[in-house]
Amino acid sequence: MLKLMNLSTYDYDLERFNFKSDQITKFLEKHNMDGVELLNPIMWEESILPKGIVKGVHLKYYPTWLDFWKNDKNELLRQFKTEDIIEQYYSGNSREVMIQHYRKEIEAAAKIGVKYMVFHVAHVEVEHAYDYNFTYSDNDIADAAIDLINQAFKGIDTDIELLFENMWWPGFTMLDKKIALKLMNKVEYKNKGFMLDTSHLMNTNLYLKDEKEAVQYIINTVKELGELKNLIKGIHLNSSLSGEYVRTQIKNKNEQNEEFMLNPLSEEVFMHVFKIDSHRPFIDKSVQKVIDFINPKYLVYELVANSIEQLEEYIEIEDTVCYKREVYEN
Repeated sequence: MLKLMNLSTYDYDLERFNFKSDQITKFLEKHNMDGVELLNPIMWEESILPKGIVKGVHLKYYPTWLDFWKNDKNELLRQFKTEDIIEQYYSGNSREVMIQHYRKEIEAAAKIGVKYMVFHVAHVEVEHAYDYNFTYSDNDIADAAIDLINQAFKGIDTDIELLFENMWWPGFTMLDKKIALKLMNKVEYKNKGFMLDTSHLMNTNLYLKDEKEAVQYIINTVKELGELKNLIKGIHLNSSLSGEYVRTQIKNKNEQNEEFMLNPLSEEVFMHVFKIDSHRPFIDKSVQKVIDFINPKYLVYELVANSIEQLEEYIEIEDTVCYKREVYEN
């Protein structure tokens, strides 16, 4: 099992290491990390992130994309308000922009020589991130994602593992075995499987009281996948108990009788999603049960910290719950 941490090529991550390869390498060695899962691989530079430490890449995620894919301009304008914001969000004005972006990321992953790539199968409109009155079904989103993935991979010669990560928005949530089967059967790429994100699965249950209860919920949910459980190749390890916050937001939104005006690119929307999914460390040692049950090839500490000191603190917490194998508490 490879022990990894998440990292990106964005300045806010790299500046913590003064944009220096040796500082990143020493940090990984200090914390017994085998490498990183990299976000935004198109901007990868050998001088800062040597090939050997990049074990996986996280492909780009557009939270709101289905109407853009369908070229529903009226619906896009309703949601985004202006064409400028639409173009800013997608870096263009046609679905070909998305296809070409993924192709560039896949080609970058192949150049780096990573073992796996992660892809989110999910969609949510910004308003529905507050009220949970979703427009599209899991099947709608899975079908569109399959179309996108097949076009992005067409003609690319690579055999890197493609892992579908569960989300709590509609799409692939890991709650419906039929969706998982559809992805396996209809994506025209042979080397594929799943990445279990513990927080994202916790976010599908708004009534979890604590992490022990969450551990049992995760294990019970994965058991429902049957033989597909064996296709879970990795775990994004973090914790989320945001159900009370989400229930309050849903209640508040449904009691309001006014047009939703928040910009999808606004700081307020970002912070709302971060409050749902804050990428904090798992602190209950019972999470080792999940790790033992899955027996992943890749264990990724997917954490968001305010500083390198806080990141170290979070990693040490995860090490404590993952690797000190005392008898489990009942």
